[in-house]
Amino acid sequence: MNMNRRQFLMTSSAFAAPLILAPGCATKFGANEKVNVGVIGYGRIAHTMDVPKCQQFVDLCTFVAVADLDSKRREYGKKVIEERYAKNFGVKASVKTYADYHDLLADPSIDAVMLCIPDHQHAIVATEALLAGKHIWLQKPFAQTIQEGRVIANVAKLKGLVVQVGSWQRSRPQFRKAVELVRNGRIGRVARVEVGIGLDKSGGCRTPEPVPANLDYDTWLGPTDATAPYNWTRVHNQDLARIGDRPGWIQLAPYGWGMITNWGAHHLDITAWGLGCDPKSVRGTCGWMDLSGDKLWNVHTTYDLHYDCGGTDVHVNNNYQMGVKFVGENGDWIFCTRGKVKVTPSDPDPVVKAGELPPLAASKPSLLSPLEKVEVPVLDRGEEKFLLADDHFLNWINGIRREDPEYTVTNAEGGHRSTAFCSLGRMCMELSRGKSEGSLNWDAAKEVTGNPAADKMLRPFARGKFDLRIILAKAGLNYEKMIKPLA
Repeated sequence: MNMNRRQFLMTSSAFAAPLILAPGCATKFGANEKVNVGVIGYGRIAHTMDVPKCQQFVDLCTFVAVADLDSKRREYGKKVIEERYAKNFGVKASVKTYADYHDLLADPSIDAVMLCIPDHQHAIVATEALLAGKHIWLQKPFAQTIQEGRVIANVAKLKGLVVQVGSWQRSRPQFRKAVELVRNGRIGRVARVEVGIGLDKSGGCRTPEPVPANLDYDTWLGPTDATAPYNWTRVHNQDLARIGDRPGWIQLAPYGWGMITNWGAHHLDITAWGLGCDPKSVRGTCGWMDLSGDKLWNVHTTYDLHYDCGGTDVHVNNNYQMGVKFVGENGDWIFCTRGKVKVTPSDPDPVVKAGELPPLAASKPSLLSPLEKVEVPVLDRGEEKFLLADDHFLNWINGIRREDPEYTVTNAEGGHRSTAFCSLGRMCMELSRGKSEGSLNWDAAKEVTGNPAADKMLRPFARGKFDLRIILAKAGLNYEKMIKPLA
């Protein structure tokens, strides 16, 4: 990228950790008042990570409700949350359950909701939660299409509500240090970034099965094709003992796009944070899953993408180690990855294999030494420091208590733009079908590609009542205006 430090500071705010507001800002939460939290969707990520990680802050927040389209899962969520409060914290809790999340959103006592739902449901549920006045935790990827993401970010801005996206790597020290060093010129101009995001495997089953009586399958399908036959590998495992297993929809379009948005929402988020700019174009190709026999899952497998980010080549390739390597024009590099951190049982093996780099590494040790002067800060270094240092969840809760939408490290605008980075790669993959390579340009200011086939993929999914246009119209908002960046 060819820009000086002042230009960088002026153009990178959406990808930077936002600065805190001055102490003493008005808030409805007193010192002893807790944030009442509901969770929509009680599956793998809610059960193994989001709820227990947030529940530990028992003095700051309390879980009061669970909504899920699967009655087995919502009752199990109630049971687990109440038992965890009693066993771990000596607290007696009563958690309400809802079959319809709209009833949860209508409860005025609930301040915030964690949205732990499949990707194709993010836009509608997040928009309705924000319109209901709830602060939200939104699992990554931010949205399934770029226009959906723009709507969520715009509604959050209009309502002045706190959003935290589950791209929690921003709250881990090795990622923050790598980004701060890169942004402050430690390796000079960044010539390229090498990104590895892992591989999905073929599987699932197309054979139709009876829909379980405990699952509202039509609502689960939401804005997608209502005729898709039920098979548990399309949705999730019905065995509660396996609630921590990776669900089928993650590797099944149109519910998920595979690794490009799944792990891309982590490592391309760090890439975007480090570069502080949007891509101008993307080109490349991918391999697709084996659909022989009755295999169901259909997303990409191998991938080779090149993004142009202001002269920096972001190369996303399945042959790279999982992680992000920033390479300077003189050949120096800084690398970051998760290392031994394992969030859920279905995460990739965290053991660093022979020949692989550790969580934070560089071409020479001196590159990782502390900066003498921080010209482009990643964290606030004032007297009142960011409370995100080691905990993404605490950062969200404190942002809510302050009622400060700019307090979270991955706020709505930053989450949208990082996920758009991923989505452009997915769109390029689609354009490459039957060709040696696909390509598209990106106008980040207008959020269009200029390619009719690609621009069609920007649009939200819609079916009947599951339609963002209808939801926005009921709130007096114009869809055409809400899919454009707000001034």
